[in-house]
Amino acid sequence: MRPTDMQSHVLQMMEGRSVTIQNVQEDAMKISMTRLSLIAVPLLFATQLFVAFGSDASDAEPGSIYGNVYCDADKNGTCDCEEHGLQGIPIQIYVEHCGGTAIQTVSTDEKGDFSFRNFESGTYFIRARLDYVCGGRMPTTASCQEVKLAAGETVNLPPFGYSEYGQ
Repeated sequence: MRPTDMQSHVLQMMEGRSVTIQNVQEDAMKISMTRLSLIAVPLLFATQLFVAFGSDASDAEPGSIYGNVYCDADKNGTCDCEEHGLQGIPIQIYVEHCGGTAIQTVSTDEKGDFSFRNFESGTYFIRARLDYVCGGRMPTTASCQEVKLAAGETVNLPPFGYSEYGQ
């Protein structure tokens, strides 16, 4: 309201009443509460819509997941400096659990590194598929890892460790 409208509104509210400081304060409070509700109600409604329907996923910045697969020669489950990465290992990403339907498969590079880029926020499961490697390997770390990816986040997984079969 413009100041003149506000003044006439206050005068209309006070018509027929004796003007006291308490009346003026009460009326000013009513006006303030009315003006506040004109802002708060639409804001509350918009907030509830956002919570109910979420943000537009197309506006969210994609996230990335990085990891490594290495030969755990000493079988201690820790990637030591002298232990090398395993090249050509298929790595799969799932949305429900490891072993379901993979949504993407990548292979490790010459250092054993891999990445999944441009993924929406959500929960994913990453699995190193060493059952396809000739000679076989035994896992020394978890073979499936759960990832909770936030919008725009980069997650670096703990390395997947495998020893050579029979070592």
